[in-house]
Amino acid sequence: MNLAIRKNFHLVPSLLQHAVMIRYCLFLFLLMNSFSAVHAQQKNPPCNCPATAETGIHADTAFHFSNGKTIVACGEKNTDHKPVSFSAFVLAVCGQDTVLDFWDGTLTCLLKFKQDTLLVENLQYLPAGPHFKNKFITWTTERFYFSHQRLRRKLTVNRQIRKYTAAEIQIVLKAYETAAPGLDDSKMELAARLFMATVSGSKKARLYFNQFSSRFGALDGAFQETYEDLAAMLSVWDSGK
Repeated sequence: MNLAIRKNFHLVPSLLQHAVMIRYCLFLFLLMNSFSAVHAQQKNPPCNCPATAETGIHADTAFHFSNGKTIVACGEKNTDHKPVSFSAFVLAVCGQDTVLDFWDGTLTCLLKFKQDTLLVENLQYLPAGPHFKNKFITWTTERFYFSHQRLRRKLTVNRQIRKYTAAEIQIVLKAYETAAPGLDDSKMELAARLFMATVSGSKKARLYFNQFSSRFGALDGAFQETYEDLAAMLSVWDSGK
């Protein structure tokens, strides 16, 4: 047999073995990818919220924690608000038959996920901007996180909100002292400014806020609800959370 032909003849088994090894490696690669996909689906299975009277059970927002737990949100999702906000919603841990809590329709909240922690930021529309301009600010933040397999939650007040200057506080106090009796929308705006002046450290603003109804008349309806919301927020502020 010619020497060159003999060499090529001996190469045939090696080429066949090489092709078989390539096919075997490809098979293992596809098998491992398939297993990973199935494992990922099993790790984060879809789930809904338990049935409640407040919201539906459909969950279109989920937060996956490193310990394998998942918290879902069900309720009103406002995509027109930038960033997207939530209202009248519940949170639930997948696999549990009760909700963690319900945030009613009067609230506007942002849901964020950072460092394996779910943040629920409660936004409030307050005269906190320059020249007493109303704007949304983060008032409280509630943190949901897991310590091992146990869920923890902690509420804190945003103490970094802009404080009124001494000159701004004096403007608010003067407006209260010179305002005519009677309730209207402008008086409720004044109540919100008194609230902001109070958390800015003014004791006189706190006194005026507490005397608000006796100064302008009995509160009812939407005016009473607004004032009670501000009073509840002031109570949370005083709690030191």
